Amino acid sequence: MPHTYSGKARINRPDARPNAKRRKKERAAAMEKADVSELRGTRIPNSKRKERSAGGELKKEQFPPEAKRAKFLTKLLKQIESLMEKKEKGVKLDKAQLEKIGRYDDVVAEIEELLDVDLGSSDEEEEEKEEEEEKSEEENDSDEERKNNDVEDDEIVHQRESKKKRSRKE
Repeated sequence: MPHTYSGKARINRPDARPNAKRRKKERAAAMEKADVSELRGTRIPNSKRKERSAGGELKKEQFPPEAKRAKFLTKLLKQIESLMEKKEKGVKLDKAQLEKIGRYDDVVAEIEELLDVDLGSSDEEEEEKEEEEEKSEEENDSDEERKNNDVEDDEIVHQRESKKKRSRKE
């Protein structure tokens, strides 16, 4: 029932203030026209508050599921590699940790599939490291031989120069 003595609904207030319906309409129209920078000072409906952060900026888009999965798998791969290092050092591992190490090849395969990258398996990595070490050793050996040859060449040149000096003196 209306709050008047006559029983009629009061459309306009006597002091020309808008009623609740008109205020809601005006607020909705202002929200539609307003920019993001102007929204900071205005009231935001509860339905819109979930989409906005406290600073008035829109929430960042969430990552696609493939990116989330790739991030999880790379984290898992790092954990497995750290467990493998512990095992090599001689630390005793739990059953769950050993099972995690057993998942290494599956994790690598899934990462390769998601990211279209060839990571190689653990055996291949070890072989590559050994090959690189052998190459570096061979390069070091060849560098040492070159240095020795250079020293010998320098000695020969020095001897020749000293012979020339002696022959000039005579």
